[in-house]
Order: sequence, then C-alpha cells, then structure tokens
Amino acid sequence: MKTNSLDYPPEADSWMSDVQSMLELARVLITDAIIELQSRRQHQDDALLFDRLGLNRERILRSFSYLEEVGIILNLTERSFDPFRQYPVNPFALILAIRESERGRPGLEFGVMHPEARDTNLRTQAKWAIGTVKKNIERFENQSEDTDFIAFLGKRYAPVGAKNDPEGLNQNWVKNVRYWYDAFLYCEE
Repeated sequence: MKTNSLDYPPEADSWMSDVQSMLELARVLITDAIIELQSRRQHQDDALLFDRLGLNRERILRSFSYLEEVGIILNLTERSFDPFRQYPVNPFALILAIRESERGRPGLEFGVMHPEARDTNLRTQAKWAIGTVKKNIERFENQSEDTDFIAFLGKRYAPVGAKNDPEGLNQNWVKNVRYWYDAFLYCEE
C-alpha cells in the first residue's frame, strides 16, 4: 500500500526549524517597519493639522499638559469652527489655552460649571467650552465697545467675583488664557 507522506531526511527538521525562525524574524521586522511608517505618517498628519489650524506645534508638544487630549479637543473644535474663516481670535489656540489655564480634573477639564456639563467627561466639557467661545464670538462681532476678545470672553467664562469662585482665581483667567493663547498660536518669527 502506498502512502502520500514524504519521508524527510533527519537534517530536514533542523532546516525547517531554521526556515520557521527566519520567517518569524521577517514577520517581526515587517511589523516593526509598518509601525514605524504609520508613526511617521501620523507625525506628518499631526504637523499638517497644526499648520492648517495655525498652531505652534513645537510649543504645544513641549508645553501642553494634556497631550493625550489634543486630538479630541481639536477634532471637536474643528467641527464648530471653519479653519479658513476669519475670527477675532484663533479658536483652536484659544480652546487649548482655556484647557491649559483651567487645568480641570476629569469632569471639569474646561472648568464648565453648568449642571449638564459638570462632572461629565472631556468631550462634554470641551463641547460646552467650544459652544461658549462660539456664542461669545457672535456677541463680540455684534458689539463695538470691547476690542479684546479674550477679555470679553473672560467676563462671561470666568467672571471676577463669581459665587463659584471663593478663592478669587477668576481674576487670573484672562492673563493665563492670553499667555497660553500666545504660546500656542503660530506666528512667523
């Protein structure tokens, strides 16, 4: 009776083991190369995003305390603000500046105290902050008394003397937001 199996010489097992090891090594090297290419692509995409939104990429990467949140924050901001429209401020730099200035714990990331936003999550806090900025840009553009948008926004976002600010921290809000706004805004030297 004939069998369909092949008889391999004893040294074939060693050779097959070597081939399997080389294939495994090749798989690992290819996987590493793919990860490196994806990382470079993400790096290029991030650079293009920062440039397109008028942001200082290097300063944000060096100074922004919540780098893991940048993508979410900018994505949500981009849904509300056209990056090609003219605003009295760069809304993307402003939202990052507010986040950095507020330094809120989870559920209060942007310091939004409204009951529907308080103790929620980053997305909800960001959406409320973005909505507040957007509404106040419209108000700012429809008035002629104030010429400094960040100060205008500060009167509403973090009013000095507010009952929910017993330590008087709101008095520093405009100064802090302006500092981080200037830091995160791209400008040619």
